[in-house]
Amino acid sequence: MKKSVFFQTPESRKADIITSALRIIDRSGIKALTVAHLAQEVGFVESALYRHFKSKRDLILFILDSIQQEARRHFAEVEEQMKDALEALNRLLHLHLSFLEQYPGIFKVIYSDEIHLGDEEMLNKVNQLISEIVGFLRKIIQRAVNERKLKADLEDTVAAMHFLGLIYTAFSYWTIKKRKVPLKKISSELLRQYLDGVKA
Repeated sequence: MKKSVFFQTPESRKADIITSALRIIDRSGIKALTVAHLAQEVGFVESALYRHFKSKRDLILFILDSIQQEARRHFAEVEEQMKDALEALNRLLHLHLSFLEQYPGIFKVIYSDEIHLGDEEMLNKVNQLISEIVGFLRKIIQRAVNERKLKADLEDTVAAMHFLGLIYTAFSYWTIKKRKVPLKKISSELLRQYLDGVKA
């Protein structure tokens, strides 16, 4: 996997702040992410954080934007290598889950009640992210249908949402199993069962 979008910022300290924030979120949720807690995790005074991010909200918005950039990188990589639509689905699932495995705090950022209920701008960013993923999945699914690899009467939006559910289910199960079961193994089995239900 290519270097994460979080490390493409020209400021290495900014990358440290982001990854430290995601570690805190992963361990304790978004509510536990405070300036004091983050400064302690990163290892410098609170005032230094404000040179990079104005607030906790500013940091979360930046993380959401970065997740969207990473998703688009995944789309580009899948499209560049796509010779077979079903293999493309497998590749996309692997890329998304590898990213979540590297930064598991992202899962709580996307599915946090604080985002869903507390902030319209954050909710819109999550909605845009999910919509882009579903839109890309629909393109692959439509191609697979045209290649007669998936059922001709398959509703592509529903199939895309079900596929998105594989990511949620695989990551949740991996977390419940204390991350000791290989995430790739879990997702491969889920994808196999999913495809068994929609193949032509």
